[in-house]
Amino acid sequence: MAKSFAGPVARDTRYMSISPVNTDLSASLADALAATITPTATDAAMIDRLLGDLRNLSCQPGSLSASDPQFGDLPASVSRYLPSLAAAMPPTPAATALRPCLDRVDWYQIFDGDDIPGNLATGLVAGQIIGGRGLLTSGDLYLGLFLLAPHVTYPLHQHASLEIYHVLSGAVSIRHGRAKPAQRIQAGGHSVTPPHQVHELQTDDEACLIAYIWTGDLTGENWWWEEQPDGSWDRVCWQRQADSSWKVTHREPLSPAEIARSGDQ
Repeated sequence: MAKSFAGPVARDTRYMSISPVNTDLSASLADALAATITPTATDAAMIDRLLGDLRNLSCQPGSLSASDPQFGDLPASVSRYLPSLAAAMPPTPAATALRPCLDRVDWYQIFDGDDIPGNLATGLVAGQIIGGRGLLTSGDLYLGLFLLAPHVTYPLHQHASLEIYHVLSGAVSIRHGRAKPAQRIQAGGHSVTPPHQVHELQTDDEACLIAYIWTGDLTGENWWWEEQPDGSWDRVCWQRQADSSWKVTHREPLSPAEIARSGDQ
């Protein structure tokens, strides 16, 4: 019986009765996303690559179990917002395929630290479906879910992978550059981010549930752009950890060459 998400639930309660995940899930998710997403002239080739990589992916069942010390209580943002987000998901092929994963993934807080605003630390959580912490394991592609609480800004950042966001429920504003206008993506819509493209996500009064795929160069570095008091900019490297969380390792000035590569202009 599906859990009601009424409140925080211990992981051993949530996972005890769950059967192994079929390794064909990647191909079925690729088919469902292909039947849902409408490519544009700009992003069609990138979407073909993302879904082709997903369809042809070789995966193994995930190794985490209910007794693993990584499993803790359900993050508060998931308990609070996921029930209404799940109820509002439109009946698309992608939503139908991903819905069973909502209560099976290991939801976790992505970022933590003294420099992270509290609403970002607790308001941006993830559940990995395919990846090092996923229901299926793979080092070649990551697929999962992001839940953003209301009034959360995931600041300007860039990474080496090709990425797609598909909004399952709610809405999010995404901008690709410091001076570029944000695009508001509603449920059923998508946004593709090329490798190294700087981008930002922001929610307003409503929460948002997103499916994401990363493919290509999965180097575990996520560079945040930060404006300094003197008007200059640094970029700060967040390094992916073994448990798929992220920690700051170093920073460097934002160079003209990096700005040119990032699609900022």
